[in-house]
Amino acid sequence: MRTLTAVTLALATATAVPAIAAAQQMSPPVMAEQSPDQVLSDKYIGAEVVAGSPEGVESVGTVSDLVLGPDNKIVGVIVDVGGFLGVAAKPVGLSWASLSEEQNDGELMLRTSLSRAELEEAPEFKTLEAKQVESDQKMMEQEQPPATLPAQ
Repeated sequence: MRTLTAVTLALATATAVPAIAAAQQMSPPVMAEQSPDQVLSDKYIGAEVVAGSPEGVESVGTVSDLVLGPDNKIVGVIVDVGGFLGVAAKPVGLSWASLSEEQNDGELMLRTSLSRAELEEAPEFKTLEAKQVESDQKMMEQEQPPATLPAQ
């Protein structure tokens, strides 16, 4: 029985390896040009994000980064909200599915159903790196021994 399992596993591995190699050969490591079904990130990074308001549409921020999922598709954007000319702006994460693309004088805009107030109250987006720094700081604070008075 063990021999049969080992033979089956060996055959499965032997047939899978060439299939993987063939798939890797189909996608060359160098890209010479953009294909019609590909979009460059600069189309979205820097794009204006707008929200509905009683006066119509108002700008609420600009896209500063894209969040890619495990399949390398966009799952969200980071929008710099508030501040003045990018100073003191707060990064807020919005899911890709919650946005719609619109054009205004040939420029891409992303529309959200959230209001400016809701975005300003939203939590700041934390990257994995920022979360790790926070965790490390908390750990260091917990590990520091209490201050003791010098012996006399």
